[in-house]
Amino acid sequence: MTEHQIEAGSSVESQCKKCKTLTDHYVVVMVGEKISKVECKVCKARHAYAAPKAAKVKAPATPRPKKAALASSKQAQALTEQWEKMVAPCSKPLTYSMERTFAVGDVIEHPTFGLGCVLKTMKPCTVEIHFKDAIRNMRCGMIK
Repeated sequence: MTEHQIEAGSSVESQCKKCKTLTDHYVVVMVGEKISKVECKVCKARHAYAAPKAAKVKAPATPRPKKAALASSKQAQALTEQWEKMVAPCSKPLTYSMERTFAVGDVIEHPTFGLGCVLKTMKPCTVEIHFKDAIRNMRCGMIK
């Protein structure tokens, strides 16, 4: 349908100011041959006609990581480097067990998470262990 055939009551697409999207509208007011006011078929809001914006054709962009992702990857790399320095000197890690007590600096071997270093002991029976991929709170024997 061309613009000169449009009249009050016709259906047109318009950018709805309330829905904030492109929706179907009824033409409410025409000024000469131009659409002046429309009513949204979805939310029933009346507003000035906003012609649909032409879709921009963009060349496929190379995805760039967001700043937060970059910061978290740098942080993860720093944690991995810190973990390597803590576990590298240990030749015989302790086997992890929930009944066993650990001290700060102990290197442990966990069946799921692998090598880790005890960073902190927390009463009554929890230790904070730095594994390669994350720092986790783990259950342990009673801490005195």
